[in-house]
Amino acid sequence: MPSPESRIPESAPARLLLAPALTFEPGVPEAEFRKIFPQAFRVRAVDLYEAKKKNMGDDRTYWEFLDDFQYISPTWGPIIIPKGHYTDLASVPPKLHSVIDDDSPIMLYPSAPHDFLFEVRKPHGTRGWLRLDKQLTLTEVNHVLTEAMQICGAGGPRARSGFRCRRTRKRNYTKSV
Repeated sequence: MPSPESRIPESAPARLLLAPALTFEPGVPEAEFRKIFPQAFRVRAVDLYEAKKKNMGDDRTYWEFLDDFQYISPTWGPIIIPKGHYTDLASVPPKLHSVIDDDSPIMLYPSAPHDFLFEVRKPHGTRGWLRLDKQLTLTEVNHVLTEAMQICGAGGPRARSGFRCRRTRKRNYTKSV
């Protein structure tokens, strides 16, 4: 057993010598990014007790938006995630974290509008509602994710793999158009 006065060795994540470091560069200039995501991304973690009371499950972390969050889609216009909205954000299965991590810059911002559109809305009992007068199809909702991922710096293949990762966790889109 080490002495109580012994120094704790420093550690850093191990990196394979041949594997390139993952870096992220936004897919658009900062001024454009700030127009597309005009509000700060402010969330708080939901503890297990609150999640249980809200029947959210206990297999992942849930988050609550502390302010409205907005994604101005180049294709569909504003998607507003209201203050108080709960989400699991990027629910990438742990086995796929080596491909794309659920807290990477290219997943967090895009996951918010995607999750919001995936939720069942009252009184319709269906998903994909962009506005009261516009419902997106499953394909269009998934395009929201890949479009936003590309804006956040995911190239085409990485955006498609991010979509496939998310699809494995969110298959239940049965009550759609």
